[in-house]
Amino acid sequence: MAGRLGTVQGLAFGLVLAAAAVVAPGEARSETAAERPAVTAQRAPPVFSSPAQPSPQVQPARAGSNAQEAPTPEQVKAIAHVQTCLAELGYYKGPIDGKRGKETWSAYWNFKHDHGLGGYSDLLAEPVRQKLDELCIETAAVEPPAAQTPDQPVPDTAPQPEPSSEDGTAAKEDEVVDEGSRLDIDCLSEELIALLSRAHGGSVAAKHCGSVCLPSPSGLSQSQLNEMQAKNGIAWCRTCVPIQGHLALDDVQRIERAGNVELCATPPRQLPRYGSKAGDPLKAYTRIRELYRAKPPAQEDPDAIAVIVGNRNYAMLPASEVSENDAGAMYAFLTEHLGYRSDNIIDVRDATKADLERVFGAEPGLDGELARLVQRAPNAKVLVYYSGHGASDAAQTETYLLPVDMEPYREELGGYKLSTLYANLARLDAKAVLVLLEMDYGRDHGPLVLPPNLPETLTTALPRAPMPALTVLAASDRGQRTLIDVTYDIGLFTRYLIEGLAGHADLIPIGNGDGELDSAEIYAFTAAYVELAARKTFGLLQHPVYSSAATSGLTSARTAPETPN
Repeated sequence: MAGRLGTVQGLAFGLVLAAAAVVAPGEARSETAAERPAVTAQRAPPVFSSPAQPSPQVQPARAGSNAQEAPTPEQVKAIAHVQTCLAELGYYKGPIDGKRGKETWSAYWNFKHDHGLGGYSDLLAEPVRQKLDELCIETAAVEPPAAQTPDQPVPDTAPQPEPSSEDGTAAKEDEVVDEGSRLDIDCLSEELIALLSRAHGGSVAAKHCGSVCLPSPSGLSQSQLNEMQAKNGIAWCRTCVPIQGHLALDDVQRIERAGNVELCATPPRQLPRYGSKAGDPLKAYTRIRELYRAKPPAQEDPDAIAVIVGNRNYAMLPASEVSENDAGAMYAFLTEHLGYRSDNIIDVRDATKADLERVFGAEPGLDGELARLVQRAPNAKVLVYYSGHGASDAAQTETYLLPVDMEPYREELGGYKLSTLYANLARLDAKAVLVLLEMDYGRDHGPLVLPPNLPETLTTALPRAPMPALTVLAASDRGQRTLIDVTYDIGLFTRYLIEGLAGHADLIPIGNGDGELDSAEIYAFTAAYVELAARKTFGLLQHPVYSSAATSGLTSARTAPETPN
């Protein structure tokens, strides 16, 4: 065992917890999903107000029963609205007829297990309807049907949710009041504390984390571990409970708090990169809305302009597995929550070199489609998001975005230079420009990651010097591989970017709670959670990087609590 607990009692307790939550990782995620809203509730106000009187629920006939009571008109209407929502989310393909048919049940079965509602056999159960209301606009105003049985739903063959998830409504509301204005992170790195201190001109609420450790990869000899530790300054964990598989960060933290243990996701010598079988774009789009639907959206901003590039399907390189998911999730977030108009977004999927040159300009000093769009908005605020492969040349003098039509190891001819991108963005007559890069750019784009995921090159993805009005956030640097969020099937960097931009980055202890988001808060929030999730979920490193000439205000955090801690 890679680590050990300080006492025999602690070791036994930790192993029991690890066995219960980890032996079957798929089961662990489905069981804990029902509890996840309690964790989310600490970060955001609730989407739904609990009714003064709980609406009684209908007890449907059991699946497969020959004798089913005819539904009332109210039930038909409610079922039709559920069908509409399931269709919107991509689960249901049948007619909107208000009937509990085979297609409706199959769609509901997949939905409830995706969202931690496996204990509810009735698709009209109140927790189910609340989750549908959270995810769908179409069903938000539908009243529950008349009741035949009061209070709690009656499952058929599925187990009831654990008591804490059924009767915890009041407790969750209390959590929002008491702790909703504070993030569930204890400390920050010295680098992030210094950045926030410079940006906000004072002390930072977060304490210094000190040194952190990584689980030692299996299959390496002690001499290899010692050499890696001496050369790269890595501290290997000695007192933790090793686990296999990839648990979400929320699940790891819940187990650690409950058992007073530290878990270590022990990677093999060569770790297959999570995401080779990532969810489809529609599922990622609907799941990611959980991060911001609880918060009121921003008003439409005619000066907000964006470019979104998602390069997944490469002709001669391995696919960038979740780039389509990344781009879809970012587009949904900008249009649904941040007030971007769809006609102000240049949305390009599987971009060729000609596409990138058309949008950004073929050479430094040449205008592209983006520049012409900015000219029509005198107070333009520009956001550029890219997800896909990147690369540095063999001489390690230049870094590139890789179009989908590029030949391997021909970056100089087929790639789009980041220096050209930065030069042309800096020339824009825009109030501010934010560049977000979800990419890694080593020489290898294969499916394996070598733990602990150290940088592979010397070339940085950032501008050589900070540029006025230009802020750049990159998922990793110097060829370090980027990792994928196991909950939403999008990049870790993209997941926490969206969560931070939704308002969480303004919360204590990272933000200052002033109701405004600035670039330092966004970077500190994203970097802190990406590094923590990479270590806790995969046992690996991932370090986002940041460049800005000044700490610029990005957006109003009107989504932050009205009375921050």
